[in-house]
Amino acid sequence: MSAEFQREFSRLLKIYPSDLIALQEVKIPETGIPGHFEHFGHALSCNFVHNRHRFGVMTLSKLPFLTRTLFTTKIREAGIATKKSALLSRHTLYGCKSLALLNLHAINFVPHRLFAKELGRITELIESVEEESFIVAGDFNTWSPKRQKSIEKVTESSGLIRLRPENEKEIKSILGMPLDHIYYRGLRPVLSTVIDTPVSDHNPIYVRFSDDLVSRV
Repeated sequence: MSAEFQREFSRLLKIYPSDLIALQEVKIPETGIPGHFEHFGHALSCNFVHNRHRFGVMTLSKLPFLTRTLFTTKIREAGIATKKSALLSRHTLYGCKSLALLNLHAINFVPHRLFAKELGRITELIESVEEESFIVAGDFNTWSPKRQKSIEKVTESSGLIRLRPENEKEIKSILGMPLDHIYYRGLRPVLSTVIDTPVSDHNPIYVRFSDDLVSRV
């Protein structure tokens, strides 16, 4: 990760303090995570390794990790021949309460039938979550109404609600369709916004929930 990203990451954390952070397309040296993540526990679901760096989705958390379930697609994307990854983690929230977070980077550059096939495997992960408090967040690559409807069919059946920030038009979109989403259940958002930042081609989404749990994607 570039020095510019590290400076911007530290700056945003001062403005938007976060307990959970879901990152996609991270590039981490095999020697360890950068120092600006040192205040967080972390888990990485790696989809490939290149030049002594690991790539994939990473969850940062100030809440203790209870479990980590790594996921990679069986199908590779056309042209670039890479898989996509996801990470299901469970965390201690407060007292005996726990929270589950699915950090997702959905497969792209494949026909819809293959997208649906991988979504079926993701559905199994979602349906395995028994926790009342649950967040599904990330880059869903929902650049078509057909893909979005497929996602909503899964989330609605699991009681997940789509977060709709007031400035949701700032979310990275293709053909007018937003790619990034946060879905939740068992929590009540009291603040949500899309953050304009120069260090990523996707603007992060920030949400604060009523029990002071904070998440960012």
